[in-house]
Amino acid sequence: MIDTYIKNNLLWTEGRSIFLATVLPVPIIGWLFPILLIPVLVFFLFSVYFFRFPNRKPKLLDERGAVISPSDGKVVDIIHDPQNQLEGSYAYRISIFLSPLDVHVNWTPAAGIIGKVMHKAGLFKVAWAPEASEVNERNDLLITTDYGPVLVRQIAGTVARRIVCWAKEGDSMKAATPYGMIKFGSRIDLFLPANTALAVRVGERVYGGQTVIAGMI
Repeated sequence: MIDTYIKNNLLWTEGRSIFLATVLPVPIIGWLFPILLIPVLVFFLFSVYFFRFPNRKPKLLDERGAVISPSDGKVVDIIHDPQNQLEGSYAYRISIFLSPLDVHVNWTPAAGIIGKVMHKAGLFKVAWAPEASEVNERNDLLITTDYGPVLVRQIAGTVARRIVCWAKEGDSMKAATPYGMIKFGSRIDLFLPANTALAVRVGERVYGGQTVIAGMI
């Protein structure tokens, strides 16, 4: 169990610079400033915890139109537009805030073809601010599903300033497939079409790659 946890940990890949910056100076710090070894060790252990990469299984199958949460965190906002004009053509926006203690791997919310991967530079306001979806650094993943288009947006925050996306345009992906991560505190916005029935409420805690947050019919 511990071996799998360490082997699957993303610290050795996505957090390589943090790992090297923490480990390489240890001999010098231990020699010149031994008292600093304690905070360095604490930060290293936190980094191992932060970059964990759990194997998640969705509770329902994609064939049933289930929309799986793209991330761990707390649902902080749900917007419904009867005119279907959110981001041009969506009826719902579900915002999930990830604290630094949450798993920061992101999963595809539904099965389909990756239509577009769009990164946009921006600000680094607090991720839970309503305007963060429009003004912060972000990466959009457009998925063409059997039930309509789904847009999932990775949003950087004040602490999270590095968005990673492994998916590429044209990829065919199943629901609950790991496709990227956001380093440290952050937010995920999920845009869904009108033929959606929500299964979560504001304030509810969700788990990426596992919790069913809506169904498309």
